[in-house]
Amino acid sequence: MTLSSRAHALYEAFPKPGCPVCRLTLDSVHHHLDSLIYEYVNKPATHEAVRAARGFCPKHAWHVQDEINASALGIAVLYEGVIRHLLDDMGTVPANGGRRHVSQAESALQPRGACPACEHQARVEDHLLRNLLSHITQPQFAEGFRGSAGLCLPHLRILLEQKGSAEQKAQVLAIQQEIWRTLQGQLAEFIRKHDYRFTAEGMGEEGSSPRRSIEALSGQKGLR
Repeated sequence: MTLSSRAHALYEAFPKPGCPVCRLTLDSVHHHLDSLIYEYVNKPATHEAVRAARGFCPKHAWHVQDEINASALGIAVLYEGVIRHLLDDMGTVPANGGRRHVSQAESALQPRGACPACEHQARVEDHLLRNLLSHITQPQFAEGFRGSAGLCLPHLRILLEQKGSAEQKAQVLAIQQEIWRTLQGQLAEFIRKHDYRFTAEGMGEEGSSPRRSIEALSGQKGLR
């Protein structure tokens, strides 16, 4: 089996819980933000991108705050510049200012670019999904995907928008339906075992099916 580096990463992620694209994307975004804060925080390009976005989006800003260890100095360096440029672009707004002052401030508050972490996330998702499509015709790769939790619904939608043949997409969809049929059966079994007549049977793999169904339709927590 010949795989690109992205496809190999997917193949290794297939046996792990949850959508493999979610898993690899979350990991990549974390490392990207870690690099920005520690290695590139003083680079002009980093400051320009974060200033243009008016700071990271709420999801990625809180990821930096909560998940990147000892990041307070890096946050201070980046956000001092963001706030300073916001104030400069807004101009001084007097308490008795008129429409011109408000209009200038309103314009200044709008982002000039996307959150750099969101842009990175979109690139990673695109590359992973294109690689999944291009390798799905390889039997060993397809079998690995069949043994995974499948794609979450958001990533399945994105995959179907990718360039690729109808045959490749149909193969992904056929495997995805098998995965969802198994999950649906486990949910039905979970419900059955909550009937007082069957509670003594105990839970098996279906015990985690409610959480897995959330992940299947919404993606892993922290990505969207």
